[in-house]
Amino acid sequence: MRITRTIGALWVALAVHWAQAADFASLARGADVVNQQLYAAATQRANPSAMYALGVECEEESNLAAAFRWFKLAAALGHAESMKRIGDMYAAGHGLPQDYVAASAWYGRAVRRGSIDAVSSLAALYFYGFGVPQSYPRAVELLSSAVRRGDAQAQEKLGTLYESGVGLTRSPRRARNLYERSVAQGYAPAMVDLGLLYIEAIGVPRDDVHGYALISAGVAIGIPDPMTKLASDEISVASDRLDQGQIADAQRLARTLVSTASEGNTR
Repeated sequence: MRITRTIGALWVALAVHWAQAADFASLARGADVVNQQLYAAATQRANPSAMYALGVECEEESNLAAAFRWFKLAAALGHAESMKRIGDMYAAGHGLPQDYVAASAWYGRAVRRGSIDAVSSLAALYFYGFGVPQSYPRAVELLSSAVRRGDAQAQEKLGTLYESGVGLTRSPRRARNLYERSVAQGYAPAMVDLGLLYIEAIGVPRDDVHGYALISAGVAIGIPDPMTKLASDEISVASDRLDQGQIADAQRLARTLVSTASEGNTR
């Protein structure tokens, strides 16, 4: 079961990440003057960040052809996150024919231009052998490089590999350490992973209160669909072993974790 969960978790690396431009795009939709300034920056001053924000806005509005055009324009000016977003579109078949070879090429360009998000996405392709030769060592190498740069997503993904022993020597201790580093940055999937370690007593003493709280916090913050059943099952397992007072304690701790994560994201 854990190997299956690991594979599902890595696949989540291909999901779209709005990055900072999401807030910019939302602001643009709510204020015409800002939207006009954004468009002017993109068209008159050839600002790649503005082009990227417009691409995000178009994608949120399901205008995928326009989103692709804006991302391509920004990518031509060297904008790494636009390259990553084009890779996402090819990988998911989102507005484009699904093409893992093209996705891997765009992710590779984004990585070379400094996109940390693209590292986990490219690692997932190497993990599965989609569009590139299958290679666990290359996937681990990519994730490790992003971990060294403090990326929360890569910390969680590498942690799942250490937990399952897929692609490297199994080490629940290293998995826990990576999950804890990711949780400290408010990354919800890592909260579920760490909570599961406590509930299942994998490399740590069983602590259902802590496990319940971590998974509940992760669900509240928002986790990918492939993790929701796992989260629900583990909360149920913990609940069966807790009394009402302990569940109340776990729920209070979960609220604290959510609040701490929210504060960290606004800094």
